[in-house]
Amino acid sequence: MAKRALLYALALLTVAPVTAQEPLHPDINANIRQEEASHSQIMRTLHMLTDVYGPRVTGSPNHKAAAEWALKQMAGWGLTNGHLEPWDFGHPGWVNERFSAHIIAPVKDQLTCEVVAWTPGTNGPVTARAYHLIVPDHPTADQLTSFLGRHDGQGQRADRAGRQVGRRACEPEATGEAPA
Repeated sequence: MAKRALLYALALLTVAPVTAQEPLHPDINANIRQEEASHSQIMRTLHMLTDVYGPRVTGSPNHKAAAEWALKQMAGWGLTNGHLEPWDFGHPGWVNERFSAHIIAPVKDQLTCEVVAWTPGTNGPVTARAYHLIVPDHPTADQLTSFLGRHDGQGQRADRAGRQVGRRACEPEATGEAPA
Protein backbone atom coordinates (compact mmCIF):
# COMPACT_ATOMS: atom_id res chain seq x y z
CA MET A 1 0.00 0.00 0.00
CA ALA A 2 2.88 2.36 0.77
CA LYS A 3 4.31 1.75 -2.68
CA ARG A 4 1.00 2.64 -4.26
CA ALA A 5 0.79 5.88 -2.29
CA LEU A 6 4.37 6.75 -3.24
CA LEU A 7 3.65 6.16 -6.92
CA TYR A 8 0.50 8.29 -6.66
CA ALA A 9 2.48 11.13 -5.04
CA LEU A 10 5.16 10.98 -7.78
CA ALA A 11 2.48 11.05 -10.45
CA LEU A 12 0.94 14.16 -8.87
CA LEU A 13 4.33 15.88 -8.70
CA THR A 14 5.01 15.29 -12.39
CA VAL A 15 1.59 16.63 -13.43
CA ALA A 16 1.55 19.62 -11.06
CA PRO A 17 3.91 21.86 -13.13
CA VAL A 18 1.78 21.33 -16.24
CA THR A 19 -1.35 22.55 -14.51
CA ALA A 20 0.52 25.55 -13.09
CA GLN A 21 1.32 26.99 -16.54
CA GLU A 22 -0.14 30.31 -17.55
CA PRO A 23 -3.16 29.95 -19.86
CA LEU A 24 -2.72 31.00 -23.49
CA HIS A 25 -3.63 34.56 -24.36
CA PRO A 26 -7.01 34.39 -26.15
CA ASP A 27 -5.93 36.77 -28.94
CA ILE A 28 -2.54 35.16 -29.66
CA ASN A 29 -3.43 34.15 -33.25
CA ALA A 30 -4.78 37.62 -34.03
CA ASN A 31 -1.61 39.19 -32.59
CA ILE A 32 0.62 36.96 -34.73
CA ARG A 33 -1.36 37.83 -37.86
CA GLN A 34 -1.22 41.55 -37.02
CA GLU A 35 2.56 41.40 -36.53
CA GLU A 36 3.00 39.65 -39.90
CA ALA A 37 0.74 42.15 -41.70
CA SER A 38 2.41 45.21 -40.16
CA HIS A 39 6.07 44.22 -39.87
CA SER A 40 6.76 41.35 -42.26
CA GLN A 41 10.35 41.09 -43.50
CA ILE A 42 9.68 38.28 -45.99
CA MET A 43 9.75 40.34 -49.20
CA ARG A 44 12.76 42.42 -48.11
CA THR A 45 14.67 39.26 -47.16
CA LEU A 46 13.76 37.60 -50.45
CA HIS A 47 14.88 40.73 -52.35
CA MET A 48 18.23 40.80 -50.57
CA LEU A 49 18.98 37.11 -51.10
CA THR A 50 17.88 36.96 -54.76
CA ASP A 51 18.34 40.42 -56.28
CA VAL A 52 21.21 41.85 -54.23
CA TYR A 53 23.34 38.76 -53.57
CA GLY A 54 22.08 36.77 -56.56
CA PRO A 55 23.19 33.22 -57.29
CA ARG A 56 25.02 31.67 -54.36
CA VAL A 57 27.05 28.69 -55.55
CA THR A 58 28.81 27.00 -52.63
CA GLY A 59 32.06 28.73 -51.76
CA SER A 60 31.38 31.73 -54.00
CA PRO A 61 31.82 35.36 -52.92
CA ASN A 62 28.03 35.78 -53.25
CA HIS A 63 27.49 32.87 -50.84
CA LYS A 64 29.79 34.42 -48.24
CA ALA A 65 28.26 37.90 -48.58
CA ALA A 66 24.70 36.56 -48.28
CA ALA A 67 25.61 34.51 -45.20
CA GLU A 68 27.20 37.52 -43.53
CA TRP A 69 24.16 39.67 -44.36
CA ALA A 70 21.86 37.00 -42.86
CA LEU A 71 23.87 36.95 -39.62
CA LYS A 72 23.74 40.73 -39.34
CA GLN A 73 20.01 40.77 -40.10
CA MET A 74 19.20 38.08 -37.53
CA ALA A 75 21.23 39.92 -34.90
CA GLY A 76 19.16 43.02 -35.70
CA TRP A 77 16.03 40.96 -35.02
CA GLY A 78 17.37 40.06 -31.60
CA LEU A 79 18.67 36.57 -32.29
CA THR A 80 21.93 35.81 -30.51
CA ASN A 81 24.84 33.40 -30.97
CA GLY A 82 24.59 33.40 -34.76
CA HIS A 83 27.84 32.42 -36.47
CA LEU A 84 29.21 30.82 -39.62
CA GLU A 85 30.62 27.32 -39.31
CA PRO A 86 34.12 26.94 -40.77
CA TRP A 87 34.62 24.12 -43.24
CA ASP A 88 37.00 23.19 -46.01
CA PHE A 89 35.25 23.05 -49.38
CA GLY A 90 38.34 21.62 -51.04
CA HIS A 91 38.68 24.27 -53.74
CA PRO A 92 37.87 27.92 -54.31
CA GLY A 93 34.33 28.95 -55.08
CA TRP A 94 32.97 29.67 -58.54
CA VAL A 95 31.44 32.83 -59.94
CA ASN A 96 30.45 33.77 -63.49
CA GLU A 97 31.89 37.25 -63.87
CA ARG A 98 31.08 37.77 -67.53
CA PHE A 99 29.83 35.80 -70.52
CA SER A 100 28.54 36.77 -73.94
CA ALA A 101 28.23 34.99 -77.28
CA HIS A 102 27.71 36.54 -80.69
CA ILE A 103 27.22 35.34 -84.24
CA ILE A 104 29.47 37.35 -86.54
CA ALA A 105 28.68 35.62 -89.87
CA PRO A 106 26.60 35.09 -91.96
CA VAL A 107 24.54 37.49 -89.82
CA LYS A 108 25.39 39.50 -86.73
CA ASP A 109 23.35 38.70 -83.67
CA GLN A 110 23.71 38.06 -79.97
CA LEU A 111 23.18 34.51 -78.71
CA THR A 112 21.26 33.94 -75.52
CA CYS A 113 23.29 31.42 -73.55
CA GLU A 114 23.75 30.19 -70.02
CA VAL A 115 26.95 29.17 -68.29
CA VAL A 116 26.73 25.96 -66.28
CA ALA A 117 28.14 26.28 -62.75
CA TRP A 118 31.78 25.21 -62.30
CA THR A 119 32.50 25.69 -66.03
CA PRO A 120 36.21 26.54 -66.31
CA GLY A 121 37.20 29.94 -67.64
CA THR A 122 38.72 30.55 -71.07
CA ASN A 123 41.36 33.16 -70.13
CA GLY A 124 40.00 35.54 -72.73
CA PRO A 125 37.79 35.57 -75.84
CA VAL A 126 37.31 32.40 -77.87
CA THR A 127 36.56 32.51 -81.58
CA ALA A 128 35.52 29.37 -83.43
CA ARG A 129 33.08 28.09 -86.00
CA ALA A 130 29.84 26.95 -84.45
CA TYR A 131 28.16 23.59 -84.86
CA HIS A 132 24.44 23.31 -84.18
CA LEU A 133 23.90 20.08 -82.27
CA ILE A 134 20.22 19.08 -82.37
CA VAL A 135 19.50 16.95 -79.31
CA PRO A 136 16.48 14.62 -79.55
CA ASP A 137 13.45 15.68 -77.55
CA HIS A 138 12.62 13.14 -74.78
CA PRO A 139 14.69 10.27 -76.21
CA THR A 140 14.37 6.68 -75.03
CA ALA A 141 17.47 5.03 -73.54
CA ASP A 142 18.22 3.30 -76.86
CA GLN A 143 17.76 6.51 -78.87
CA LEU A 144 20.04 8.42 -76.48
CA THR A 145 22.72 5.71 -76.63
CA SER A 146 22.59 5.76 -80.42
CA PHE A 147 22.67 9.57 -80.52
CA LEU A 148 25.64 9.80 -78.15
CA GLY A 149 27.47 7.19 -80.24
CA ARG A 150 27.15 9.44 -83.30
CA HIS A 151 27.87 12.72 -81.46
CA ASP A 152 30.54 12.85 -78.82
CA GLY A 153 29.53 16.40 -77.83
CA GLN A 154 33.14 17.61 -77.93
CA GLY A 155 33.35 18.75 -81.56
CA GLN A 156 35.78 15.96 -82.48
CA ARG A 157 34.15 14.47 -85.57
CA ALA A 158 35.59 15.52 -88.93
CA ASP A 159 32.59 17.72 -89.76
CA ARG A 160 32.89 19.45 -86.39
CA ALA A 161 36.66 19.63 -85.85
CA GLY A 162 37.65 22.82 -84.03
CA ARG A 163 34.07 24.05 -83.69
CA GLN A 164 32.20 25.14 -80.59
CA VAL A 165 29.24 22.86 -79.96
CA GLY A 166 25.99 24.52 -78.94
CA ARG A 167 22.61 23.12 -77.98
CA ARG A 168 19.33 24.82 -78.75
CA ALA A 169 16.13 24.24 -76.79
CA CYS A 170 13.78 25.07 -79.66
CA GLU A 171 13.44 23.51 -83.10
CA PRO A 172 15.73 24.85 -85.87
CA GLU A 173 14.33 26.83 -88.78
CA ALA A 174 12.78 24.62 -91.45
CA THR A 175 15.26 25.95 -94.03
CA GLY A 176 18.23 25.36 -91.74
CA GLU A 177 19.28 29.00 -92.21
CA ALA A 178 20.01 31.36 -89.38
CA PRO A 179 17.13 33.71 -88.53
CA ALA A 180 17.53 37.27 -89.81
